[in-house]
Amino acid sequence: MSTPSTSVERSNDHTVSSRYKWTALSNTTIGVLMASVDSSIVIISLPYILQSVLAHTPGGTAPVSSAIYAIATASSFSYVIWALLGYMLITATLLLFFGRLADLKGRVKIYNLGFAVFTIGSLLTGLSALIIPNSLITEGIQIIIFRIVQAVGAAMLWSNSAAILTDAFPSNQRGMALGINMVAGVGGGILGLVLGGIITSVASWRYIFFINVPIGIFGTIWAYTKLKEVSTRKRGESLDVAGGLLLSGSIAMLLLGATFYTLGGMVTSSAAGVFYTVFHVYSFYSYVSFALFPILLALFILNEVYWAKYPLMKFSLFKRRMFTSGVIASSLVAVARGGIMFLLVFYFEGVRGLSAFHAGLELIPMSLGFLLVGPISGIISDRIGYRSLTLAGVIISAISVTFLAILPQSANTLEVTGILAMAGIGGGLFASPNIASIMGSVEPEVRGVGAATNSTLVNITNMMALTVAFVFIGTTVNVSSFITLFIGTTKDLPAALVNSLAYQQQWITFMQAFHHVFEIFLVAAVIAIIPSIIRPNLVEKRLDTELVIKPKTKFPATKTKDEK
Repeated sequence: MSTPSTSVERSNDHTVSSRYKWTALSNTTIGVLMASVDSSIVIISLPYILQSVLAHTPGGTAPVSSAIYAIATASSFSYVIWALLGYMLITATLLLFFGRLADLKGRVKIYNLGFAVFTIGSLLTGLSALIIPNSLITEGIQIIIFRIVQAVGAAMLWSNSAAILTDAFPSNQRGMALGINMVAGVGGGILGLVLGGIITSVASWRYIFFINVPIGIFGTIWAYTKLKEVSTRKRGESLDVAGGLLLSGSIAMLLLGATFYTLGGMVTSSAAGVFYTVFHVYSFYSYVSFALFPILLALFILNEVYWAKYPLMKFSLFKRRMFTSGVIASSLVAVARGGIMFLLVFYFEGVRGLSAFHAGLELIPMSLGFLLVGPISGIISDRIGYRSLTLAGVIISAISVTFLAILPQSANTLEVTGILAMAGIGGGLFASPNIASIMGSVEPEVRGVGAATNSTLVNITNMMALTVAFVFIGTTVNVSSFITLFIGTTKDLPAALVNSLAYQQQWITFMQAFHHVFEIFLVAAVIAIIPSIIRPNLVEKRLDTELVIKPKTKFPATKTKDEK
């Protein structure tokens, strides 16, 4: 009888040890969890980071009533916004590039490098203004630069984790493995809000980055010593650098345009001209960005179809109904879910008057719902197919977004908890079977670009949703109230004050924008039902030592010549 150390299991195209697949799963789960936590942990910690950046900005220590202090506040605010959005922007634009590079050079090689780069970026971000004098480069600019380093590492991790797992696990266990990994990715974004609130309430904001360092060092060493290349690499092909630059540029122009538009719109009279002085130039930048977006996108498509010898994006993958329906559904769901955490943080800290710590605790039901259901749905999908679970997940998610779109300003804790738990359960039901269906539909040699294509579109739509929320709030809510939310002046206010008419009236405009944003998200969630219905319903089954994919039907499938 074979021992665990010598037993083997057959992946679709490789024979790997049964122990290795669990090594791959645990390491990639840690990597994806770290990267996703850092995409959201900054949101809940923005007030603390802003206070530090303001103190290191010229004029930030001047009298609060002075004009120079107001200008310093506006400048510091823009730095913090770019620290948040810059991470998401760089990650979204580099995923496809690193996915294709991994298909050519090796997935484990790129993944391992990503772990190291992410760890270094985390350490440097936490050390902003401590190792490089603030007088040379201000703390705000340092944070932006080092967050970009983090984002490069995160893109390397995200673009390869699903492909590494697909290589390591046999087909009938792939849903379970990818489900756990996907739970880490999506759940990490929710967990980041909770951790951010806890860490910043008991220690410096710098520790939201320092906490990654020991974990990152361990994960990097573990990845370099234990992960091995089992993928089939493309030989004799080159990287489409022009395509990567054009795609990244087009995405950047779209997202930057929306962000510039928001900043340019923050010029209300209550700012007494100060915010206009700082932000009005962004309106011009937004017009330039929006004009460049379609030009760069058109050039990218022309390059991929006609000019590139080895295109960056495999458009042929979209000829497969399983791949296309899965990618479209995940992108639409990302729109529906993308701005939930962002808006709810403001809701809890503003309308409810909670501190960052307690605002994070209020989001736990959403995290728990996803963490509990995600792995289970992956296991079940390996047995019954993908369609029913993904469809159920989308419908439940749409219902939760509907409730958020009509959430009363005076909603109680129990009502909000139920909605968040429903959103988490819906996301957990959908995520695992969906990514398993996508990865199971592509050949081993293009799994890197297949996974990266899905991750790229999900990250783009997720960031677009966040940008839509930012645009609505930033251009409709009084700029003073908007800045107040980011500065974080609310610290578990007394219930009598929070429930008073005067306090609640100042958030009426915010709640109107809150409802409008979720109405937009609801449209995306409802449309996502369509690709979830039309996707094939396949079940992974083992036949002796060979793994085959058969349609789920009550009639026996006709045997092929080879099967006979």
